[in-house]
Amino acid sequence: MQRHDSLAGATSPARALRLPLLAFALLALLGAAAAQAQPFDAWLRFTGSPTNGWVRVPDSPSLDITGNFTFEAWVQITNTNDCRSIAGKNWEQTWWVGQCTVSGQPTLRSYLKGSTSQRNGGIIPQNVLTHIAVVFNGTQRLHYINGELAASFAESGPLPTNGDELRIGNDVRWNFSPTGLIDEVRLWNVARTTSQIRENLNRRIAAQPGLVAYWTLDGNYQDVVSTHDGSGQGSGLGFFTWGAGPHCTISTAAQLCLGDRFVVTTRWRTNPAPGSPTDGPAGVAGSSEDSGLFWFFSSTNWEIMVKALNGCGLNNRYWIFSAATTNVYYRMEVFDTVGLEQKIYFNYPGPPAPALTDVNAFATCP
Repeated sequence: MQRHDSLAGATSPARALRLPLLAFALLALLGAAAAQAQPFDAWLRFTGSPTNGWVRVPDSPSLDITGNFTFEAWVQITNTNDCRSIAGKNWEQTWWVGQCTVSGQPTLRSYLKGSTSQRNGGIIPQNVLTHIAVVFNGTQRLHYINGELAASFAESGPLPTNGDELRIGNDVRWNFSPTGLIDEVRLWNVARTTSQIRENLNRRIAAQPGLVAYWTLDGNYQDVVSTHDGSGQGSGLGFFTWGAGPHCTISTAAQLCLGDRFVVTTRWRTNPAPGSPTDGPAGVAGSSEDSGLFWFFSSTNWEIMVKALNGCGLNNRYWIFSAATTNVYYRMEVFDTVGLEQKIYFNYPGPPAPALTDVNAFATCP
């Protein structure tokens, strides 16, 4: 690896459900997946240089993956003009995933077969919570940004292994931790498909075949599906949680306030490149106590209807539903100003946007 071009340069009031919706709500619950805690409870925070902190995970045979491989994480890294580790297991010999500045852009970089296996692809937006994934399926290496395929490369196996520890936010051969946030780190010995990544990136998952380790990083370093618990090392580590703020009481030109607690904002994009800047924030076309409308191109051309429902009496959750008349990419963020949790939803460009019926959105009742 080139020291100044590669990893070089060391250089994150409830209202009762209306009775007319009750029958529909019960039907929705029958078809809903098991209740899941939503993923953004806390984030692992790194202060970065001159300090370097990381999560150390001791080596074990199950962490030495030779076949199909998937790594996923949510990140928000503020470093520029350098390379920072998201996770690695000795980049010189096996694998590493991180953010590097390439042609002036913060870019997803991976190594899967040691120092000669560098691949760059996919812009990681600055100061934005972003889901990244790297997949090896036997013939290709794939980079994903927020569930969109950002780059693909021809690749062959098997992948090499070593006895080094796995590190989150660092690497045994690249001791440069990021400044920012890392969360929801998942390691698989299967090649996750595009649909699998999209369906699960904004919710918790349970132990299942192929899921080797899963670090939610909610105030600890435990592997919640297996025995690969980590430990904090170095300095500059902490946990970020959403700060309390004023409860919303009224919608504005750029954000909906639903149920006097849920702030909903949306950004949209026409550039087809994953991770590219959005065209701008969606505007609010109209709102009521529990629902509202967004527009993109014109205030008379409505794009999305979204509503928040109080399902606490049915499944101890608040629900988020939406429907859209667009095929444009958008990112919708919903923040519970009472429960201090956030959920992020994406629509991907191309086909018409599907309806969203998230009956497990917020476990923040009452």
